[in-house]
Order: sequence, then C-alpha cells, then structure tokens
Amino acid sequence: MRSAPAIAFDYRSSRLLIAALTVMGSLALVAVALCGLGLPLKLAVAAVVVVCVIRALTGLIRPAYTRIAHGEAGWVLVRRSGAEAAAALAKHVKLGALQVLDLRVDSRSFRVVVLPDNLEPDLRRRLALIPMAGTPSSR
Repeated sequence: MRSAPAIAFDYRSSRLLIAALTVMGSLALVAVALCGLGLPLKLAVAAVVVVCVIRALTGLIRPAYTRIAHGEAGWVLVRRSGAEAAAALAKHVKLGALQVLDLRVDSRSFRVVVLPDNLEPDLRRRLALIPMAGTPSSR
C-alpha cells in the first residue's frame, strides 16, 4: 500500500488563468459588437458577457479558501479568517502542467486550478501523487 505525501500550501489563483479569462471576455465582446444582431440585442448579450466574466474573475481573484492541506486525516481547507473546513476530493484532472482538484465542502464545490505560475514544481508533483496513492480523500 502506497502512502500519499503530506502536503500544505497557500493557494492563490493563477495569473495566467485570470489573463486568459480577461482576453476571452474581451474577444466575446468584440464578437458581439461585430455580429448582425440589432443594437438592443447586442447590448443585452454584451451585458450578459460582462456579468459572467466579472463573476468568474471575482471567484478567481478572491478564492473562498487560501490554504489547502492534505495529510493522513484527509483534505483541509482554510478560509481567510482562519476557519478550517474538512473537504473530500471529488475529482482530480491532470493535463500536462494543468491540474484541477474538485474539492467538496459540505455540498459546495471548490475547484483548485494549479498552473506553473501559482505553485512550485515540487508541490505540483506531490499534488499529482495524492489521488494515485489511494488514500481516503475525506477527513
């Protein structure tokens, strides 16, 4: 039986992901401006795009949890205020340098997106080993 490495890190959102979302939102606005819809529909669609991008950016810029830890007891998430919450790993996806952890706290989901700019290579490697170790994912 393999043991999962204990890991703890301060989580901040990826600047690359924030920049990509901003560029995609801007391109969506350009597409709306150049489409053949009438002006009232263009304004409505543009407003929806702006609201969706702002909502997504808010979640990325100020994540609900700022510290993530995993040990023998399972996953623990820590809020800005210092309050801890036990979490369960619902899904883990690794595609090249991109890793996404879908952690469940109660019935809510918290997705951790890890790219090279927001976590050191050694921590990213250790993070990728946790789901492979087959340890319990909840506290």
